[in-house]
Amino acid sequence: MMPNVDPDDLLGKAYEPRIVRRLFAFVVPYRRRALATLLLIAVGTACDLGLAKLFSLGVDEVAGDGSLRTLNVLAIAFLVTLIARFGATWGAFYLISWLGNRVVFDLRNRMFRHLQTLSVGYIDRRGVGSIMSRIQNDVGVINEFFGEGITGVFSNVLILVGIIGVMLWTDWQLALLSFLALPVMVAIMRAWRTRIIETYRATRRTIAIVNGDLAESIAGVRVAQAFTREPVNIRRFRGLNQDNLDAAVNAARLSSLLFPIVSLVGAVATATGVYVGGRLVLNRTMTVGELVLFIALIDRFFEPIRDLSQQYNVLQAAMAAGERIFEVLDVEPEVRDKPDAVDLPPIVGRVRYDRVRFGYGETEILHGIDLEVEPGETVAFVGETGAGKTSMINLLARFADVWSGGVSIDGHDVRDVTQRSLRAQLGVVLQDTFLFGGTVRDNIAYARQDATLKEVEQAAQEVGAHEFIRALPEGYETAIGERGVSLSVGQRQLVSFARALLTDPRILILDEATSSVDTQTERLIQQALRRLLRDRTSFVIAHRLSTIREADKVVVMHDGRIVEQGTHDDLIARGGYYRDLYTMQWRTPPAAD
Repeated sequence: MMPNVDPDDLLGKAYEPRIVRRLFAFVVPYRRRALATLLLIAVGTACDLGLAKLFSLGVDEVAGDGSLRTLNVLAIAFLVTLIARFGATWGAFYLISWLGNRVVFDLRNRMFRHLQTLSVGYIDRRGVGSIMSRIQNDVGVINEFFGEGITGVFSNVLILVGIIGVMLWTDWQLALLSFLALPVMVAIMRAWRTRIIETYRATRRTIAIVNGDLAESIAGVRVAQAFTREPVNIRRFRGLNQDNLDAAVNAARLSSLLFPIVSLVGAVATATGVYVGGRLVLNRTMTVGELVLFIALIDRFFEPIRDLSQQYNVLQAAMAAGERIFEVLDVEPEVRDKPDAVDLPPIVGRVRYDRVRFGYGETEILHGIDLEVEPGETVAFVGETGAGKTSMINLLARFADVWSGGVSIDGHDVRDVTQRSLRAQLGVVLQDTFLFGGTVRDNIAYARQDATLKEVEQAAQEVGAHEFIRALPEGYETAIGERGVSLSVGQRQLVSFARALLTDPRILILDEATSSVDTQTERLIQQALRRLLRDRTSFVIAHRLSTIREADKVVVMHDGRIVEQGTHDDLIARGGYYRDLYTMQWRTPPAAD
């Protein structure tokens, strides 16, 4: 299984104007808080430098013939500055956290709202894992961008400029001497950053592979046990995990080298400053306090440079993550309501396909389909895989739009009405039964949250689900877990039937809805369907002969065309394509004892 996130995608340019502008658009509603954050960072930086200067003045007072009164004033000023720095730092950190989390909140909401408008085809093509990666991982990177990225860069640049300014103001010659270590430091950081980027890539790549193999192995544990693949899987996982360990250890080794090297360069610069500054103090051209200030500033000088190198990686990741996020947000829905779309009035269920042509990408699937269905008719679509049966359903529910021709309900082209009003009058049970985490009652009432318990129970009774639901530990209030994992396949099918029927749809769509149901469960469903399909226009895609036999009209599809239509008996008597299909697919020999 390949990971959904390509680790290399997370490293690109550190600054992309287009991405930055779009990201900062999410900050505009909170611009006052953002400006307050920058102001507090500036105040905190000024206080930080002020503390060093006050300490320097205090040392000179103690070393010279200073007065106690002046020393007391400096102490009070030091205390006030310390409190101000605490307040500014606390406020800045709080606002940074608030702003980052608020942007993430808005960004995730925007992405979720947008995804709700996108066509099913886009979700299928892109893949759930890839989309989830953008909503979770990439948006999380944006949080770091506003926290450690933008504000971190601003803070470190500000403190670096302040340190340089104070050092030059105190003694420009000694300052320039101290700055000689800067090119060495920059060269070290550049070399380190180049190496560490490669190790980070390897770490991300290997952990993504480990996670992918782990998810696949857990999901397929039953198959693995059935084919006794456990030893092979264990060896494979151990090898992948070892690769990740090696990459992580290599990254840790490089990271552990940076801080001692920075400390060494800083120590050399500090020692140089102490020696030269000490000579200046002895020559009476510099005070002891100024020397102490210089030493303190030299010690702080390399910290923001080191931090800026690390923040460069944060900015790189943010630009790549922003690109991936906006790639999703820029996708236009394939199916959109027209500006003048109207609500579909209550329908009786007359459906017409008029010379419909449709396909996916550049491949045409349906070729000039003509079909009329009267209200209350049950239509069964049959045909081999890829014949276009599901496409017919997708066009009716407007999960996709026709290339040419039209699909109408009661004379209303489905493209001329709003999607919400159209689907509100459809009941859909898809081939892949999907239940949500929650209770049985929640799932049945999914489309009608205002439904009473009595209405929910009635829907369950009509599809034969009431008895097994009542036998659950807490009945209709039983939590069924993610995707209904605590229920059997047949039980999940019955719950999905009840969910569709609770809405009392005028058009019912069953997409191979009984394909995974055992014979006894299907018998319950068939009994319910005889009542429920009455007076409803129904479209059924089924592999079960019993469903097809009772349909008012069987529509036989082949290569995207309707080749035959009629009742089951009529088509068998006709001896055409349907009879051949029936003979191959549904007519099974008696089972041997």
